[in-house]
Amino acid sequence: MKVKMKLGMRIMLGFGCLMGLIVIMAIFALFNMHLIDGKIAVIDDMDRKLVLSTTMERAVLNISRGVRGIQSKINIDENKQAVNDAVNIYNNSFAVAQKTFYTKEGVAMLAQLRESSVAAIPLINRLIESAQSGKGEDLADENEAIQKVKEWTSAITELEHICEKNSQAGIALAQQTYIHSFRLLSVIVIIALSLGMGLAFYITRSITGPMNSIASRVGESAGQVAAASGQLSASAQQLSQGSTEQAAAIEETSSTLQETASRVQQSSVNTQRAAELSGQATESANKGNAEMKEMMDSIQEIKDSSAQIGRIIKVIDDIAFQTNILALNAAIEAARAGEAGMGFAVVAEEVRNLAQRSAQAAKDTTIIIESNIALSGKGVSVAERVHEALNNIRSQAKMVNELMNEVAAASQEQSQGIEQITESMIQVETVTQQNAANAEESASASEELNSQAESMRRIVRELSELVNGVKDDFTMDTPGRPVHYSANINQSHPGTGNGNLIQKSYAQNPKNGLLTDNVGLKTKLITPEDVIPLEKDPHEF
Repeated sequence: MKVKMKLGMRIMLGFGCLMGLIVIMAIFALFNMHLIDGKIAVIDDMDRKLVLSTTMERAVLNISRGVRGIQSKINIDENKQAVNDAVNIYNNSFAVAQKTFYTKEGVAMLAQLRESSVAAIPLINRLIESAQSGKGEDLADENEAIQKVKEWTSAITELEHICEKNSQAGIALAQQTYIHSFRLLSVIVIIALSLGMGLAFYITRSITGPMNSIASRVGESAGQVAAASGQLSASAQQLSQGSTEQAAAIEETSSTLQETASRVQQSSVNTQRAAELSGQATESANKGNAEMKEMMDSIQEIKDSSAQIGRIIKVIDDIAFQTNILALNAAIEAARAGEAGMGFAVVAEEVRNLAQRSAQAAKDTTIIIESNIALSGKGVSVAERVHEALNNIRSQAKMVNELMNEVAAASQEQSQGIEQITESMIQVETVTQQNAANAEESASASEELNSQAESMRRIVRELSELVNGVKDDFTMDTPGRPVHYSANINQSHPGTGNGNLIQKSYAQNPKNGLLTDNVGLKTKLITPEDVIPLEKDPHEF
């Protein structure tokens, strides 16, 4: 299967080739610049060496000029100072030259200069000393000094010629490198221009054809958009009317919910008040239960006191019984005493009567106390039953209080729920009103869409003129023209799972101008690439 290159890949390949050639030219230019920079460094080094050799040559010439002045015995001190200054300049330049001349030839020349200077300078010094002392010069020493200075000058001149020759060779090599680089770079530029023109021609040919097809399809789509905008406008108006009616119904429902919420709120307040009263009743029952318990304790104390009094009365009864026995014994003893015990018998009789009366009173008191004890026991039983009844009342009041609290909490939650429902209804009402406004905006947008479709057709004509140089009139036949609308297949039809679009045909009703389904037309799945397949090969559409 032949694989065709995509448009984007072609453009990337074309520009990639051009960028590659530019990179090659840049690398070549940088490489040659590096070579030329090396040659310039060599030339600069040769120039420094030439300057050093020239400086040393001038110094030796100044030494020679000073020696001739000394020979002529004119300004001996000034010529001596000139010779010393020239020697210092030469020594400094020679020291720098030893660090600069590193080739074999340069080192040999410096060695020759060193030998010449070592041989000439002592002779020059002796010549200066002889001239200063006024002695006659030795003609042999003078000729030898002049000969050594000439040899010294010849060696320096030869070094200068070598440096100048090397500098000229470096300049010639740099010029040759420049000419070679210029020629090769010119060839690369010509190749790049030729390849760029070929790629431009190829890419232009591969784009103009698809652009013509795209312009044609976009023109047809503009007509379809214009037809769909009419359908969208009618639907938007219907949606606006339905949203308005829905907003009115929601507003009425919201007012009803607000009234219900007010009643539930009042019921919640009443329930809370009843819960408070129930709590107060529970507190009163608890208080009465505590007081009843105190009364039961008091009755129990009375019962205990009555039992203690009964025991005391029993003791009194026993004392009266013993007193009666003693009175009876006293009467018996008085009867035995006869007439002498008559008074004692009377007293004993009175004591016995008092004892009987005390016993009778104790018996009556015992009966009353026993009756009080029985009544106290009965009172305790009644108090216990009352206490138990109060406990039951307290428990039931507590349960009623808990139930009232639960009812109050439920009423509060119900009130909050109704408030939330009311708020939600208000939000729904707001959203509905917004939807109505959006529907009106959609109607306006559909009209704008129609104008945009017309603008799209103008753009298509301009695009056709840009590509072909001629305006193509893309007309729109509104009746019966198919209209494409997009639908998410994954949401509405999970079975397809491809995210494709459904192409459906509509026809304009000549009576009302609205779009209706064409009977008998088949639906077809299309992909987004079928509309503008820019990522496919341009020749496929």
